[in-house]
Amino acid sequence: MSETVINSVSCWLNYLCAIPMIVLGIIGAILTIIVFIKEPSFRRNSTVNYLLANAIMTAIHLPSIYLQSILVDGFNLGVFNTNDAACREHNYLLYVTTVPTILFPCWAAFDQYILTNRHATIRQRWNSMRFVRLTIIGTIIVAAIVYIPIIFISKSINNVCTYIDSPYTTFHNYVSTPLAYAVIPLILIVVFTYGTVKNLKAINFNNRQNRLTKQIRRMLIPQLIVLSVSGIPFGFQTVYLQYTNEMEKSLVRQAIEHLFIQIIRLFYHCNFVCTFYIYLFMSSEVRKILKRVIMKYLGKNVVSSTNGNIVTINLQTVKTSNL
Repeated sequence: MSETVINSVSCWLNYLCAIPMIVLGIIGAILTIIVFIKEPSFRRNSTVNYLLANAIMTAIHLPSIYLQSILVDGFNLGVFNTNDAACREHNYLLYVTTVPTILFPCWAAFDQYILTNRHATIRQRWNSMRFVRLTIIGTIIVAAIVYIPIIFISKSINNVCTYIDSPYTTFHNYVSTPLAYAVIPLILIVVFTYGTVKNLKAINFNNRQNRLTKQIRRMLIPQLIVLSVSGIPFGFQTVYLQYTNEMEKSLVRQAIEHLFIQIIRLFYHCNFVCTFYIYLFMSSEVRKILKRVIMKYLGKNVVSSTNGNIVTINLQTVKTSNL
């Protein structure tokens, strides 16, 4: 199989998979924000606030970062491969918008662990809305500071946005990215989920949880599973690319590697795309709120249209009486 055929397959992946995914992802993120904001019980829930922050970052990431990648790989459009400033902006925002979306579900798992703790003092300290808001803001600020070096090592070389050789580049590819995308999230998810299950079994806490809390937990668990599974290949691809960076590669091998990177990226972005649809499937409360929002919107349009017809009829009646 020639590199031309393989590159064509990569392009068609963008046409057939990536574009529908980004559209569904943006729609899902917006609907998640609307549903969580519209319902007071969701707004008051600490776990949901982490998930809301995750949806907001997703709504920023998909059009600003993932769409740029689709335009470059699928349509040869975009400037970050040919312009140094655009390359630096793209790589920096890539991590600043992605890492928080990884950590917010982990914080939600932590929140569930704290929520089921038998000690009221611990719950009050680590489950308060003040702590949640500070954590959300702090996570974004820390990510923005930690990834500042990305700006200085990013460069467009031979019409490819990449990283220049440096000690930080080696550390970033071998250590930082695998830890941020795969190792740390997996450890946090396993530890906090196990702790939550242990708490529930130890004190039979589940019987005292209200219906909404149980539904939130049902929404969160599949999201954590998808995050854990998809993060492993995405996090460790940088290790392979760094290790083989100095090797001579044929055009066929380069095309195959690019194709696999496309597949891994598509798989990883299921985290961004599938979240709302997981919520919709797992929670009757989300379905009820979404239905109420849609019916309210449609109801306003129907009333507006009906009122317009009434005005027209009345005007016609007046004209007839004058005659």
